[in-house]
Amino acid sequence: MFYRNSAEDRQVYDVVVIGSGIAGMAAALSLNPGLKVALVSKERLSASSTYKAQGGMAVAIGKEDSFQEHIADTLRVGRGLCRPEAVKVMVEGGPAALKFLQSLGADFNHKETDLYLTREGGHSRRRIVHYYDYTGKHIAEIMAAAMPGRVNIDRWENCFLTGILTQDRQCCGCTLLYNGQVVVLQAGAVVVATGGYSGLFARSTNPAAGGDGIATAYRAGAVIADMEFVQFHPTTFTAPGREVFLLTEALRGEGALLRNAAGERFMTAYHPDGELAPRDEVSRAILQEMKQAGQEFVYLDARHLGRKFLTDRFRQVYAELESAGYLLERDLIPVAPAAHYAIGGILTDLWGKTTLDGLYACGEAAATGVHGANRLASNSLLESVVFGRRAAIAIEQELRRTVRPEIPDKTGEKGCRINCQRLGAELERAAGAVRREEAMKSLLEQLQCRPEEYDVSLTAEWYQEFNSLLLARMLLEAAIIRRESRGTHYRSDYPRKNDADFNRHIIHQWGKKAVLDE
Repeated sequence: MFYRNSAEDRQVYDVVVIGSGIAGMAAALSLNPGLKVALVSKERLSASSTYKAQGGMAVAIGKEDSFQEHIADTLRVGRGLCRPEAVKVMVEGGPAALKFLQSLGADFNHKETDLYLTREGGHSRRRIVHYYDYTGKHIAEIMAAAMPGRVNIDRWENCFLTGILTQDRQCCGCTLLYNGQVVVLQAGAVVVATGGYSGLFARSTNPAAGGDGIATAYRAGAVIADMEFVQFHPTTFTAPGREVFLLTEALRGEGALLRNAAGERFMTAYHPDGELAPRDEVSRAILQEMKQAGQEFVYLDARHLGRKFLTDRFRQVYAELESAGYLLERDLIPVAPAAHYAIGGILTDLWGKTTLDGLYACGEAAATGVHGANRLASNSLLESVVFGRRAAIAIEQELRRTVRPEIPDKTGEKGCRINCQRLGAELERAAGAVRREEAMKSLLEQLQCRPEEYDVSLTAEWYQEFNSLLLARMLLEAAIIRRESRGTHYRSDYPRKNDADFNRHIIHQWGKKAVLDE
């Protein structure tokens, strides 16, 4: 059965995959078809973050490129905190990941007989495979189209994850809210592929990214790492009355320029790579120019690229801007940074295994170590496919029989109600692209509120608020501990990188204080 229409109190599976973006679907489609699999999504399939990925997937397949150069670029942008062995696994798994997607029917833009490779910020070569400017949507639709042929996969849509079930530190399933009912999915392995937490911020390219999977794994006892690192995308459309809309980095890869309020190009004064500097540096340069001019945006200038090229190469972006009254070939486009990608998440090994037996994580929900302190553009889709498929391999090798979990009447967890809209604005002010200890400590103290017990019958909205509180606290705690500036984490009160004290990761675990790892 592919689509489940009714809920039951308890269902038994071999594997439960929570999250139906590119990472979750890569894991589900790579599992042995003899295994009974549940693919769980919070909303409909097309609501996943993958649909918003415009740029493409980084793969070192160009004639002048190499694995070594892609690895070197990733490590350089990661500012000393990447796990080199994880980066090597990801980069060298690129060609196989590309072939996997192509085997499902994914098509990418060609230039004559070869794939058309573009370049983005931080890359030394043109190595981004893409499908116009909606690569993620194309890949997600191709993968979703493959699902009905997999009769072993049940799809559960519009489900909210409320708990990871464990016995003796062995994951044995999860609890969901589905059609107003509590549902238990019992399984020998659970994969969390629920995305990141950039949606905690008031201005985000992905406001639906609430980090629920990460918070739930944290409550279950899994180790969480790198929560202070949130990447801000430098170029998001910024106009009164309009929602935040991402303007793909590929625009700058194809030659678009950034201009300040005076119409001057400014990025070369901040970084030798100009508009193709790493995202954290471009974002801070834009904020500085905004501050100096006293306005809330700078401009993206693609006018010289011409209408014919822009309407073909950037179809989605062009249409969205046109609907707002802007033409790329005619107008300077107002842009400003917005929260985009969460680097922190559930700590895993090279096979997606977390610190809890039977619990796996992949995609933006995982902290694999490939991004370090700053993600290299278009490595996210690559990471999702490579590690999603590796998690499937590990599960098949280590799958244990399912254990019937006991569901407690009370979770024993504590929480409080918070105003999430206010939290987003306050978090952006205190812990946005530029941070300072005084503001972060003040906000952290405000998040100390009266605890109250809850049980598993509470609403999804309550859990979302509680999860937001947990994630915001972890982010602030880690950002306060890291008294240096590194990658996406910039402290105006500690503006330099400090390898002697902070060339390490900060980890969280339920019931313990956040600490620097050894």
